[in-house]
Amino acid sequence: MTGLLTVATAAGETQDLFPLLTSVSRLLSYLGFVLVVGTTFFLAWLWPRASVEWVFIRLFYGGSLLLAAATVATVVFDASGSFSDAFTGRSGAAALARLAVLAVGVGFAWDILGDARRRRVPISIWQLALVETFVVGSDAWQDPWLVLKVVATTGHLGATAAWLGGLLALAAILVPSVHLEVLHDVLPRFSVIAIVSVVTLVVTGALHALAIAGSWSALVGSSYGLVLAVKIVVFGVMLLLGNVGRQYAARLAHRPVTAIDESASDQSIRAFAVAVGAEFALATAVLATTAALVHVAPVS
Repeated sequence: MTGLLTVATAAGETQDLFPLLTSVSRLLSYLGFVLVVGTTFFLAWLWPRASVEWVFIRLFYGGSLLLAAATVATVVFDASGSFSDAFTGRSGAAALARLAVLAVGVGFAWDILGDARRRRVPISIWQLALVETFVVGSDAWQDPWLVLKVVATTGHLGATAAWLGGLLALAAILVPSVHLEVLHDVLPRFSVIAIVSVVTLVVTGALHALAIAGSWSALVGSSYGLVLAVKIVVFGVMLLLGNVGRQYAARLAHRPVTAIDESASDQSIRAFAVAVGAEFALATAVLATTAALVHVAPVS
């Protein structure tokens, strides 16, 4: 009897572990998504050169591997470890579609990465397809307000990848302090992308939260609203810290941060790199709360 109780207790603990593993896997899939879509967006719209650096190639392939592994892990853990049930239903179909779209991107990676500026349209279509695999598998793909939630979630994910992927690509340039001359072209463009992304995230996040909760009162009085509040606080700290870091780096360089290049002091370049790294670290916390929101969303 004692043995049976021990087995039952262990099984119960295992069942309690699966939601945590699902959240962790979902967070990793978001990170992989940011690496893949953010890197290709950066190369297609912000990178001024026709050639591509190896660091971006490594970011793309590393993100692809992480996204593929985390996608499989998410649906398996969400099915309580059952491989036979993992790829059934809407979430399973979305995971399979994501793996297929990702495989197309990896298959044409050398063409995409080697001349991303001339292939902006097909790259954008491919990115949108990858985004929609997340949308279809999320709580946005259900009534009520299905169209509103799909549009809001699509914009939210796209803005997240463009902004955070851009931050990571900038860090790849700043940390080794190579090719800083491209920052004259990249930073002013990225500043515009960052502003547009922030506005998009605020608007689409508010619309999606209201659509999911159903009303302001339901949103404020739910665990979904509490986790969302944590996300908003971390997001605000991220914006504040990033702004302070950029102002500090600009003072050290005696020029606007969008004009920092190889002629700036090493101290200002390091300060800017630290600010970018801190923003991305906080962004990981934002992605973690996003993964947690799935488990506390009100059931319609």
